[in-house]
Amino acid sequence: MNSTTHVPPELLTNGTAPADGLPGHAHLFRSLFERSAAGMIVVDLSGRCVRVNQAFCDLIGYTAEEVLAHNVMSITHPDDLALSLQMVQRLANGEATGYQVEKRYVHKNGRTVWVLLTVTLIPPGDQLQPELAVGLIQDISQRKAAEEALRDREERLQLLLDSTGEPMYGADLSGNCTFCNQSFLRTLGYKSVSDLLGKGVHGIIHHSRADGSTYPAEECRVFKAFRTGCDTHVDDEVVWRSDGTSIPVEYWSHPVKHDGKTVGCMVTFVDITKRKADQEALRRAHEEAELFINSVPSILIGISRDAHIKRWNLTAAKVFGLAKAQVAGKHLADCGIQWVRSDMRVEIDSWCAHGDLRRVETLPFVINSETRFLGLSLSWINAPEEEVNELLIIGSDVTEREVLGQQLRQAQKLEAIGQLAAGIAHEINTPTQYVGDNARFLQESWPSFHELVAITREIRQEATPGPISPSTLQRFDALAQAADFEYLQTEIPRAIEQSLEGIDRVAKIVRAMKEFSHPGAEEKKSIDINKAIETTITVARNEWKYVADLETHFAPDLPLVLCHAGEFNQVILNLLINAAQAIAQAVGDSSPGKGKIVVSTTHDEDWAEISISDTGTGIPEAVRSRVFEPFFTTKPVGKGTGQGLALAHTAIVRRHGGKIWFDSEVGKGTTFYIRMPLAQSPEA
Repeated sequence: MNSTTHVPPELLTNGTAPADGLPGHAHLFRSLFERSAAGMIVVDLSGRCVRVNQAFCDLIGYTAEEVLAHNVMSITHPDDLALSLQMVQRLANGEATGYQVEKRYVHKNGRTVWVLLTVTLIPPGDQLQPELAVGLIQDISQRKAAEEALRDREERLQLLLDSTGEPMYGADLSGNCTFCNQSFLRTLGYKSVSDLLGKGVHGIIHHSRADGSTYPAEECRVFKAFRTGCDTHVDDEVVWRSDGTSIPVEYWSHPVKHDGKTVGCMVTFVDITKRKADQEALRRAHEEAELFINSVPSILIGISRDAHIKRWNLTAAKVFGLAKAQVAGKHLADCGIQWVRSDMRVEIDSWCAHGDLRRVETLPFVINSETRFLGLSLSWINAPEEEVNELLIIGSDVTEREVLGQQLRQAQKLEAIGQLAAGIAHEINTPTQYVGDNARFLQESWPSFHELVAITREIRQEATPGPISPSTLQRFDALAQAADFEYLQTEIPRAIEQSLEGIDRVAKIVRAMKEFSHPGAEEKKSIDINKAIETTITVARNEWKYVADLETHFAPDLPLVLCHAGEFNQVILNLLINAAQAIAQAVGDSSPGKGKIVVSTTHDEDWAEISISDTGTGIPEAVRSRVFEPFFTTKPVGKGTGQGLALAHTAIVRRHGGKIWFDSEVGKGTTFYIRMPLAQSPEA
């Protein structure tokens, strides 16, 4: 309908005109007006409703009579009333012949109805007919609701995006920005989304490589990825800020699809400036740590829980003749070091199985056909935040120290033997004396016995041809009486027996001296400690036999003990001498009474325990904490150096992994206890 359309008078009311006599076009107009699915209304320029169709009535919930009784402005939503009056006024002023606007009506039940109103001015057919306008009303409530829902969804989505800490933006297939969040604007220094929407993102933030050179958009890793419909992750990308500075970022790009086709992408990134600075600081720290580790004069090796090498400093490379590249990742037992021990893998695995601090003394290995020794300290380093879990092995080549230690221990042993020499000489002298006395007795008895043997030969010669002469028999009787043959028959076997006992006694003392003074092997060996203690008791006999009676209670089922025999003997000797001297102080040098020393061994699960008790003076409580200190002694000058118990502690605890302690009561005596780990079986 246009402004030149003439509306028959019959259409100005809701009455029905007769079928005949009506112009054809007027009848057609009425039919369209009444049957139209869209609402239609005819109003004058004051807003009074002249005619309305049923579709409009259904739209707003009023009957035709109710609509015709009201001004159309009365059912207009209050918020749209001013706009509606303004449009009608323009028609009345001749400023327009029609208009189209989206507006709201208020339904009879109070709800709002959105419509698209198209109004066309109808010029009057004669001067008596008022100026009218016809309105076409289309219900757009659903579209408006959908738009509102979409707008609400977009607002909520934008709110969600803006509340996200990571910068985000979208791009279409041309690389133009479709959206971005507030974090994006803050990170890159832009004030408004309008600064970016519709603009090529690559040209804004990706236009240069890290080195500052320019590269085209088709080479941009982000755009290359989403154009192929793939997710992508770029760990180190440079983006440019609005002020021309750049920052390193980590990117995640995800394609946006519609109907199965990629239409763009959504990109999230994070500023990794701090991370890169931290990485650089960590790299420098690692370099400094590596420099420090390689500058340490000690061997420093780090191994994992499965004993594979992770750290290897220059000192380790020098000592073992193996570069870090040669051993990295290998098991410490099989990295190229020539270990002397055949069970080295088992030993190293045991290090990794325990989390406590440990020391390993004199661990042997071979290099350039020479056996050398290591002294090691083992400790675990656990730093979960830095993903560090290593067994740190710190040590050094202690070959020279071990050789000097062996020489010192042997010298101390020989010194002890020297101190015991007089007593040992006395011990040997006693059996030697009665062996000598018995030998002289045999020597003195032999002439008469020889004469008897000689006369028996004469008697035998005379008896062959005839009877023995009386003079011969008289001589025989005289010689037999002079020799005291019956006495010789008794005493000579006894003299021989005593001489053999004396010789055995001397042999035992000599054998004990030999065993005690032997330097011993460099490595530990399994020994019978009951026998070792017996040997030491024999060597020290002259030290205790005048002041004490000594008892032994040895466990018959005691297994072999893995130890350095010479060092163990030295410890027992020191304790026996200390016990004898303590008893001597208690009973006095001229006292006829004696004290008592009891030496016992027992088997306690995986340990062998030795106890040495005495009935001496006891250890004063004030000095008990110092008894194992080097050079500490309570004995008079010339009676002790203060080294005995200190060396005993070193030998038992450090060299053998054992324990040594004591109980003491002043005036009643002292008991020293030693616990030694038993030798492992071949199966273990």
